[in-house]
Amino acid sequence: MKHFTKIRTLMVMLFMLLGTIPASAVERPFALNGSGVATLITNEAGMPIGAIPTGSGTATHLGQWTVTGNVKYTPDSAGVLHSSGEATITAANGDKLNVQINGILDPLAGVDQGAFYFVGGTGRFEGASGNASFVVAINPLTGGFELTVVGKINY
Repeated sequence: MKHFTKIRTLMVMLFMLLGTIPASAVERPFALNGSGVATLITNEAGMPIGAIPTGSGTATHLGQWTVTGNVKYTPDSAGVLHSSGEATITAANGDKLNVQINGILDPLAGVDQGAFYFVGGTGRFEGASGNASFVVAINPLTGGFELTVVGKINY
């Protein structure tokens, strides 16, 4: 009888200890679609130097989401506009996913494309990592955009 009591006590302690071990990040596929409006910031010559996007849509692991961010456009010596910045995507439940942006803007085609890098967040996205390819189709007349993102996320 004592032998069974010791085994039960040991099992209970083992399960309690396993519950304290943090779960490790798991790589998962990620897809996001949405639309919004970007307030374009231009220089004196009318060239875009930045944007403040806000938008919403649906995504895996987020459900309905909203986004706010800041993007800067920097020309290189060949005249290519590099986009860089950061954004915070808020999931349906309020968890936040932080993103760093690195891309290339073609203002004539109205397309910005490149990579999103997931860099933490809140809730289940605390410590999130991974990357995804993005394409933003921009309407230069209205500032409206359509966003598509596909990649992998670890959380």
